[in-house]
Order: sequence, then C-alpha cells, then structure tokens
Amino acid sequence: MATAFVPASRISTMISPAEAYRIVLDAALPLPARRVPLLEALGKPLAEPVRADRNYPPFRRAMMDGYAVSLASAGRTIDVIGRRPAGRTTSSDIVTAQGCVEIATGAACPPGTDAVVRKEHVRCDGHRVILPAVIEPGRHIAEPGTECSKGEGFLKAGDIATPLAIAALASAGRRDVAVVPAPRMAVIVTGEELVGGGQDLRDGQIRDANGPMLTALAAAFGLAPPECRRVGDDRIAIQAALEASSDCDLVVLSGGASVGTLDFAPRVLADWDAEILFHKVRQKPGKPLLLARRGASLVFGLPGNPLACHFCFCRYVQAAAAKMCGRGPAITGEGRLAAPLQPDRGRTFFVPARFDREPSTPGAWQIHPLRGVSSADIFHSHQANAYVEVPRGAEELPAGTTLAVSLFAHVA
Repeated sequence: MATAFVPASRISTMISPAEAYRIVLDAALPLPARRVPLLEALGKPLAEPVRADRNYPPFRRAMMDGYAVSLASAGRTIDVIGRRPAGRTTSSDIVTAQGCVEIATGAACPPGTDAVVRKEHVRCDGHRVILPAVIEPGRHIAEPGTECSKGEGFLKAGDIATPLAIAALASAGRRDVAVVPAPRMAVIVTGEELVGGGQDLRDGQIRDANGPMLTALAAAFGLAPPECRRVGDDRIAIQAALEASSDCDLVVLSGGASVGTLDFAPRVLADWDAEILFHKVRQKPGKPLLLARRGASLVFGLPGNPLACHFCFCRYVQAAAAKMCGRGPAITGEGRLAAPLQPDRGRTFFVPARFDREPSTPGAWQIHPLRGVSSADIFHSHQANAYVEVPRGAEELPAGTTLAVSLFAHVA
C-alpha cells in the first residue's frame, strides 16, 4: 500500500506554535451527532434545537402555599371550601367572593381564582380566613406559557447539556437528545525503560508517569478514560498498538517522536499509511511534537519528557478534542510576572505557572513561574494551573512584564 505522507523536506521544517495550533484545528473534524439518553448527554453540546411540546406551565399554577381567592373577597372573612394539593384537581372547587380554596405550591388554580394569598398574610378563624384589605390581581400565579410557550425553542444546537438543561429536557418530555459525542481516545506509551507502578526497578528503569498522566488528562477533560498500552521501543509492537487503536478518534503516542535511533514513531506512522501533517515545532518544551492523520483519526506523537508531554496535550490534543466535540477554545488571559524569566533565543517558551489574582490590585492577575531544576521536573511544577507564553528572544523579562497565559482545562 502506498504511504501517504508529506515529503521529508516539509516534515523536517520546524513550524511555529501558532501554525501548529492552526493545523491541529484544521485537521480536527467535528464528530457526527448521536442520539443518547438524557443522562448520557451531560456536559455534551446539543446537536439539535429543542422546542417546547406544550405551554409551561400548562395551567394557572400557584407559586406559593396559601389561598386561591377572588378579588371581591379582599378584606372579608370567608369560608375555606376546599383544598388543592399539587397534582390533583376537584371540579367542585370554584372560588367565589364567599369562598376560597387552600392551595399548595405547584397546584392548578381552581376556576374563579384571581390571586393566591400567602398563608402568612391571612388570619385563620376555624374553617374561615380573614383576608388582607388589598389583593393584587394575579399575585403568586404563573399563567400558562409564561415560562415557555408551545413550540418555543428553549435550547439551541451547540448549547451544553448542563444539569439544568437536562431538567428542562425532562420537563418537555424528552427521554433522549442528539448530542455531539466526545472523541474516543487511545494512549500508547513507548519506552524500554518504563515500568508500571508497583513493580521493582532494575538499573536504568523508571516508572511510567506519562500513562497515568495522559489518562487523567483525558478523563478530566470529559473524555471516557482511554485504554492505555505500554510498549517497548519496537516498530512491530508500536504498529500493533496503533492497529488496536484504529477505531479511536484520537491516538496519543508518548515517546519515540524525536530523532534518535529508537524514535520509531514517524517511520511507523508512515508504514501505517498515516499522513504526517507536521513534525517539530519551534517551542520549548515539546519541540519533537508530531501530528498525523489516518482517515478521520488524528495521531499525536508527544515527547516522552513528562512536562513536554503534559504541555503538548494541554495545548494541542485538547484543542483537537474540543473541536471534535463542539467545545469552545481553551481559556486564556494576561497577567504580570511575579519573577523575572529568561526567554529562549530560538523558540517560544511555555513555562508552567500559577495564575492568581493580585491581592493588592483589584482586577489584576499575577503569574508565578514554576520552573523546576530540569525540563522534566514534575515535582516542582505540579501546582501549576496555566502555561505562560514567553516570546523567543535574548533579553530577560523583568518582574511586572505582562504576558499571555493558557489555563489548564482540568484546574479551576
């Protein structure tokens, strides 16, 4: 089978982070809609508008516990001729100037009702009540269709199925709804040196942090927890893992995307008939980032360095997932550096940081860079909630410099 990939001269050309981000968004295709039960729709964008099947409320509804009364009985002492709990009606309950009906919140107002007087605003005298001298017409009554009229659209395509939206759908009698589903993701972690947690380590081995991290990132973003496969630096094993993941919308490879002798990802993807869209981005961390496409599926080759892996997932993989399932872009902002930063001369530098409000300046935000002792140091950066974007250059950026940040999708 002929391999479909970009010529090597184009693949090897480093592109900017902005161009890489644009290519990711262009390559990510919205997923086809799927009809699901209401609770499965939670958190997903709707793929269809929804209209009311009838007026809401469908009847004149009491909004308070009290008495359904006629305006003509204001200031009088009248009989309580009946009771109306929510969900029940009695045809003989007719409100007149001489008689009122005790009514519960949510009950249908009986004929003749001009207003509902709250229980706290009447005085009881046996089976009679003394009403206030002034009764406001329509007080504490929701008229039919005042919340939503029959045929009115109350949700539109693209709206997120929040718990309140699901309540509205259930009220309108919907048992299912069409949504844009979340993409299915697979994670493949490569590296002979990696072992799972709880296993004994031999010389030269390290525990796999990327597998659990990528699985957690996917789940925190709202995706179904992906199946994570761990393979060695072996072309056949990597291709077998890709084949096992071929029905997924997103495949994330960790490691093997650089230029070392055992970095097989580019070659395996070409052999797998994947079109390589770019390889290498002018950024730090994550220079070896790779994006390939096979059919409608996207394959990301992320660096094995845990911080680079985390950054590339947050910036690029989550952008693709958001585009596929109709979610908005990442939350961005601006703040002032709390400490100086040294740019990278040749690449855009993305530094993990804590992005917080400035306690002394209302409305201002402060960036606290959390650089570790090495580019792979996750122990000093685990409290980060954002990446600060440092433009490439030679001069140190002093504290107080305003820079752009991208907030993690999984951190409040």
